[in-house]
Formats: sequence, C-alpha cells, structure tokens
Amino acid sequence: MNLSAIDANLVVALDALLRERSVTRAAQRMGLSQPAMSHTLTRLRGALGDPLLVRVGRQMTLTERAEGITARVAALVQELKAIFDERPPAFEPGESTRAFRLAASDEVQVLLLPALQKLCAREAPQITLHAVPLGEVRIVEALRSGEVDLALGAFASGALASDVRRTELQGDRLVGLTRVQHPRIRMRADMETYLAMRHLRVAHPGGQDPVDELLGRRGLTRHVAMTVPHFLVAPHVVADSDLIVALPKRIAEAFAPGMAVRTFEMPFDLSTPEIVMAWHDRVHADPAHGWLRRLAAQAAARASQGGRRRRRG
Repeated sequence: MNLSAIDANLVVALDALLRERSVTRAAQRMGLSQPAMSHTLTRLRGALGDPLLVRVGRQMTLTERAEGITARVAALVQELKAIFDERPPAFEPGESTRAFRLAASDEVQVLLLPALQKLCAREAPQITLHAVPLGEVRIVEALRSGEVDLALGAFASGALASDVRRTELQGDRLVGLTRVQHPRIRMRADMETYLAMRHLRVAHPGGQDPVDELLGRRGLTRHVAMTVPHFLVAPHVVADSDLIVALPKRIAEAFAPGMAVRTFEMPFDLSTPEIVMAWHDRVHADPAHGWLRRLAAQAAARASQGGRRRRRG
C-alpha cells in the first residue's frame, strides 16, 4: 500500500463512517456534503479492498473487516489528534536542570561567561553550562548533531552553512596593550612609534590579522616578533617584555587592573569583527534554547556596558 495516497482526513472520515454506520450522519459529523462523503467511502473501499458498509434491509451495517478495525481506527484518530494538538512543554528556567554546551573563542569566554553565569544564577540556578573552546569542534557539524547548542565567536565569511542561523551581537574597539614601564609608549602612540615597536600578534581565527590587513592597505608593515594562539596569553607576555599587542578593549581593560600592563591608543581606529551567535535550525523553536540565546545577548550587552563604565571611570 502506498501510504502517500492516504491523508489524515481520510482516516478521520473512516472513523466517522465506522462510528455512525451511515454516510449521511458521517457527512454531518465531518461537515461535508453527502456526495463528498460517498466519494470518500468509495476511496476507502478501494484502499482497503473491502466494502466496509453494506446494506442489510433498510440499514447499513459494518462488514466483518470493518468491525475488526473499528477500535484500531478510533485509537489512531485519537493518537493523531494528540500529536497535532500537543505543544512543547513550557520552559521554566527556575525549575529546569538542563545542561547546555557552548562553543566560544577564548576572548568571548572572558567577556561573556561572567555576565552569562550571573544571569543564569538569577534566573535558572539549577542549569549547567559547559563551555568548550571554539577551535576544538567542527562548528557546523557540532551544531547539527547537538554536540554544541550555541556557538559564539568571530566566524570567517562562509564558515556557517545555510541550516545554521546567526545573529551579530557586537564587536569591540582595538587598543594597544603594553607594560606599565615601557620606555617609549605612554597613553598614545603615533604611527612612526607604533611601527618601530616589536609586536606580539594573536593568531586570528578568521584569517588575516585586522591590524596587518589595515597596515597592508596603507602600504605599511610592522615587525611581529611573536605570535600566540590565544588572547589570554598576550597580557602575560607583554607584562614582562617591551612587546606591544593589539587587543579588544574590554579584554585589555579586564587585565590591566591586576597586572603591570596598561592600554594605549593606537594611531588608527580599528574594531574587531562582530561577535556572532550561531545555532542550528532544529533548535530554533525550542523555548529553552530561545531563553539561552536571550541570556547570551543580554550578557554581551552587559559586557559592553561594563567596558563603557570602566572608560568613564
């Protein structure tokens, strides 16, 4: 039997005919005309290979086959109704014990996780967040399989597939970071001084470093004395050397109070790529995932506000 030829309405009509044992009453039950119900009965007879309803005297009665399937058809209709009437259970953050896996670059973890944890502790104290480095997973496959629920970072152009949704949260302005007692750098560096320095570069996951890209467009180069894989390493190297590094402002300001480093204005205005939040189509309508995305966006906004408060201070 080709099931593609059977639709749910045909099953419901069969249930009505078996219950009412009358084309007229079944038509009324279904809100159809009698000719339409007669046509439906003809289709059902052909599909099941059985008359289903036969006339005995002045009444219609069920065939033996129809009697045998009546209870099963009624149960099937009830199951179909339950499936289509069912709605996902409401998500109650305060009672949930769900666990979520976030893949995020190291700088995003530094910026967002403290604020995200505070929000979770307030709204959903029993929820667990597992953060993994963005570089440790193949992000599209991880989102598709459910290995990762949410990804946060600066993704290269074309890195995300069409079944992965995304929204941009925010970027950050780049500033210089140097040790407090640097012999040549104070609050600001002009281009000549900047280019004369030995530089520390953080490997950029999206491709070319934005500073090198900007300098290249101007026909300029800098001497990169060291490259490190993570933003978190950079302040420690800078604090104990004359190297300088370009970092997102909020990361640089987060380290400055506790280490012998300070920020300075670079001779150009440059921002990091926008932080992208990415998730898969299959969880887009899930209330719990929607809640998590809302909190991540709030955490990003709080991190930005925190950076502005530090600048005013």
